[in-house]
This record gives sequence, C-alpha cells and structure tokens, in this order.
Amino acid sequence: MSDKQNKTYKKSVHIDILPPTIHRTKSFKSEQAETRPRSDSISSIEELVQCPICFEKFSQPRMLPCQHTFCLACLREFASTIVAKNEKASASTVKKVPFNCPTCNAEILLENGVDSLDQLPRNVYIISLLRLLDTSEPSTPLSHNFHDVRCIKCETVCEGEAINCQHCKQIFCKICWGKHMNELAEKLSTLSTQLEDSLTRLNHKVDEAHGRCNQLNEAIKQASEEQIASIRRKEEYLLKDVHAFRLEEDESAKALRHKIAELQSTIDSTKFRHIDEHQKVSLFMNLHRNTSKILDDISHWGETRKIFDSDNFKLEEDNEGLNSEVEESQARNGFRMGNNPLENTDALITYYKTKSFIPKLQWTKSPKPAGVAVSPWSNNIYIAATDSQMILILNRQRAKIIGKIQTPEMLCPHGIAFSKNRKEMYVTDKWKHCIHVFSSFGDYLRSLCSKGCTEGKIRCPEGIAVSPYDELVVCDTGNDRVLILDPITGVQKGSIGWLGMRTVLNIPTSVAVTEDNKIIVADTGNHRIKIFNKEGTLLLEIGSIGRNKGQFRSAEVIAVDPLGFILVGDAGNSRIQIFDRSGSLIRVFGGAGYGPGQFKWISGIAVTPQLDIITTDHKSRSLQIF
Repeated sequence: MSDKQNKTYKKSVHIDILPPTIHRTKSFKSEQAETRPRSDSISSIEELVQCPICFEKFSQPRMLPCQHTFCLACLREFASTIVAKNEKASASTVKKVPFNCPTCNAEILLENGVDSLDQLPRNVYIISLLRLLDTSEPSTPLSHNFHDVRCIKCETVCEGEAINCQHCKQIFCKICWGKHMNELAEKLSTLSTQLEDSLTRLNHKVDEAHGRCNQLNEAIKQASEEQIASIRRKEEYLLKDVHAFRLEEDESAKALRHKIAELQSTIDSTKFRHIDEHQKVSLFMNLHRNTSKILDDISHWGETRKIFDSDNFKLEEDNEGLNSEVEESQARNGFRMGNNPLENTDALITYYKTKSFIPKLQWTKSPKPAGVAVSPWSNNIYIAATDSQMILILNRQRAKIIGKIQTPEMLCPHGIAFSKNRKEMYVTDKWKHCIHVFSSFGDYLRSLCSKGCTEGKIRCPEGIAVSPYDELVVCDTGNDRVLILDPITGVQKGSIGWLGMRTVLNIPTSVAVTEDNKIIVADTGNHRIKIFNKEGTLLLEIGSIGRNKGQFRSAEVIAVDPLGFILVGDAGNSRIQIFDRSGSLIRVFGGAGYGPGQFKWISGIAVTPQLDIITTDHKSRSLQIF
C-alpha cells in the first residue's frame, strides 16, 4: 500500500458509528464559491479531485452506479464496517452486501461482497484531472479555513461555535454535537458485541490448539516408547554379543592352558638323559615345535578386541596387528577360526573378516565377459561372452573350456540364471530385448518377452535371478524397473520400481533373490543397493555415491551367499564389498589393476554353496575365483 493510501486510511471515516446517511457539506465547493473567488484554475481543479469521505486527493477513484466517485480504499473501509455491524461476519466472506452511497444514500447491492468494489469502473474524468495536477506546479494545500463554516448535520453557519469531531473529522454545531455524542454512545454496544464474538472465536481457537498439542504429546510419547524399546532390543543383542565373545575368549584361553599343562607335564616326565642319542634329537625337535606353536598362539591371543561405537550404537571388531599375519596363515592353512562358517551368522562374519582373498584361479582368456553363474547340476562355471555371442562352460578344476552354448537368435548375452527344479538355464539378451531359455543339455527351448515398455515387455535387460518359487526376476534396465515373470510363458506377475509417474530405480543392472524371497537390486544409476519384498515395498537401502567403505561408484553386480549376505561388485571403485543381511559392512577387498585380486571393471559375480566367490571383469577380460 502506498504512502498516500496510508494517509487516506488515517483520515477515513469510521462508517460503523456514522449516521446512515452522509450529506455532503458545501464548505469545500458551494460555500467557497459564494464567499471568495477562485484564485486560479489549479485551486478549482483541486476542489474537484477531493474525496467526499476523506477530503484528500482521490486515490484509485471508483464511480458508483449513482455516478458519485470515492477513493477505493474509502469505499472498502465503508463497506467493511457496515458488514461487520449488520452481519457480524468477516467482510471477505459475506455475499450480496447491501451498500448505500455515502453522498446520495442510493442503495447498491454488492454481489460478491466487498470484493465487488474492485470491479467498479474508474472515473476517467477524475483520473485525467489528477494527471493534470501531477504535471502542474505544486499548489497550496487545500484549506479548511473558510469565512463561514457549516454544521454537517443541519448545515447552519457556525459563528465561532463550530466543534470539530476528531473521530469522524466532521464539523458540528453545539445542538447537533449533543446528538452526535448520543449516537456514539449507542454504538458502544456494537463494539461490545463484536468483542464478545471475538472472545468466543478466540476460545474456540485456543481449544483447538490445545487439542493439537495433546495429539502431539501422545505422538511424541508413542514414538519415544518405540525408540526406547528399539534401543533396549539393541542393548540386549549387544550384551549377548559381548557375553558370547567373553565365553569364546575364555574357552580359547582354557584350551591354551590345557596345552601348556600337557606340554609341561611331558617335558617334566621325560628322562632325557636316559634316551638314545638319535631319539633325543627327534624328541627335542617335537617338543620345540609344540612349544613354538603354543607361544605363537599366546602371542596372538587377545589381539581381537571388541569396540563399542556409541554414535551408531554397535560393536566393532578391532583386529589390530592381526590381519596380515592371519591372512598369510590362512593362505597356508585355510579357515581355522571355526568349524563351519555356515553354522551361523557370527561364524560367517568371522570367516569373511579373516579370509585371505588371494585368487585360487585367474583365467584371462574370456572374450569380454558379462554375467557368470555356477550350474547346480554340474558345478561348472557358465560365462556370458558378449563378444562371441555365446555362453562358455568352464571346468573349475581344469580351468579349461569344455563346452559352448550358442544360437543364431542370441546377439548379446548378459545375465545367466538357473532353475534347479526345472533344469533350465535363462539368459538375458541385451540387444535382442528378450530372455533365451535353454535345457540343462544346452538345447534351445524358447524365447520370452519382446522389446517395449508396456506390461510384459522389456528393454536392454541385464541381471536375472530365479526366486525360491521358480519365478524369473529380471532387471528391465532400459525401463528402470524389475519384472517378475512366469518362466514358461513370460507373463508379467509383478513389477518393482515405478510408483505412479516416478521410479525409485535408475538403470538397475543386477538382481539377486534370498531364500526368504527378498529381492536385492543393484540400483547402478543411484549408486545404491536396494532390498524389496515381492510386492515392491522398499525394505532397506544400502550405500551412497563415493569412494569410502560402504559407498559405491556404479554398483554393477550383486550376489547372495547361502546365509543371505550380499556381495557387491563395486565396478567404479574396482573392489568387492560384503554386507550382512542388515546392510552392515563386513569386508572390502580388491583394488584397481590387472594382477591377481585386482579389478578393472567387475561385470559379473557369483558365490557357490562352498563360499567360493567368482568374478568376471569386462575390461581385463578375466575370471577370478577366491
């Protein structure tokens, strides 16, 4: 609002305590014309551009149907006070407001309430006069000092007895002044009624605010109880973990004590001087070897420490000074820190953390490999060779190609999956936009799906897996989704990714399915691993873009081991990352290069029931088994 409009509001008439009819005074036009001549044309024009309500120069002049003109702001205040008085409601919500002209008292019906005033026509003549005044030299302000001042009510000349009302800015004679005071007294009851209504509305709003606060209190309490219960569950789990660790360490120490006692007893009971000379050397070497082994075990005992991460509320294992020696020992002796790594989750975590990831085999004769899988009926390795447009069959023990599967229909094989129950192999064709089905003997059986983006169609498929219920789970990479298909007909049975008009996946390239039918997707474009249920609900999200542990740069391929641990081929970072079922990072190995245990771009990964990890590398054209 402009300064002129602010000034107008300060001097505007408070209509709710004025008489119903406002008679225009002659003190500005008629009386002035009778008592003194006009000094110049500018002063005459200034008289024409005065608002009859605020006695100031017009601001946004609007003309009523009766042809009288007023400031838009004055009309809005006039109408608003009448609505507040008669309807006891907000002026912005009242429709069809009866409105009387402040000059002639002609009744006007405002169809849309006070907002109808904005639609009144502008007085073009007044606007032209205002422009004329703006371009002329400044004139002297309009004055109220006239020879004769008349009462606004009775229009009689007030000879030294005029009273100027500071409220309505009008002049009254002594007689009319008393009546005017009585009118003001009557209007006080209206103000009291308005205050009572406002108090009622305020009380309702306060009650509503209190209700909302009570709801917030309950929500906070409920959420707090849930958080506390969750922390208590974590506390119980961690305390059990510490207790199990303590028992394990105690058993290990007890075993060492027993070995020490046995060896000491053997040494003490040996009558070394009475033994044959040749037997002395053999006995000494045997006792020395056993003693060295015990001393080595004791030197490493206690190096594994549990550390509590209070920020993340979890236990970490610190193997300070242990890794290099353990890995060298593992390379010689294999896994020795437990009987069976698949016995439980803790045993498997220990296995991965202590395993020496030195490749058992590095085969460098693969023509740009993509996906890799292990046959459930022959234990041979099947490799998708994109350059030669075929599937290669590699014998693990001999590291030799023993067979090839190809068909003229196959253009770019990419992902491989097997159905043990149906004895079938499924291969995604990235360029043919379909899925090829072969028998366990390599015979071509059928083709599923075709190119498209509608239901049951695929574009540039890559990863593929078979669910525990023998359903196909396919990365429809070109359509940013994962499809669940019937393995016989290819009919779509489910879809993951799209929610309305948006998708939560960006270039999904690999998929794996756990024993409990959770679907794990390599969301390569978003640099994350996402876990869904069969209905497509997102259960867990792992990682973000970056080079740190637990982060990815193009999480290209994934696999799951028998206990549901997730192995991720982090192609952009040239490494393998292993996570448990809850998404916690267990181990990272690899690095950029062409040597053993190094990668250039991981394009396929598989894990056998014996926990052998098989990887293919598209850039180095190699296959490694760890």
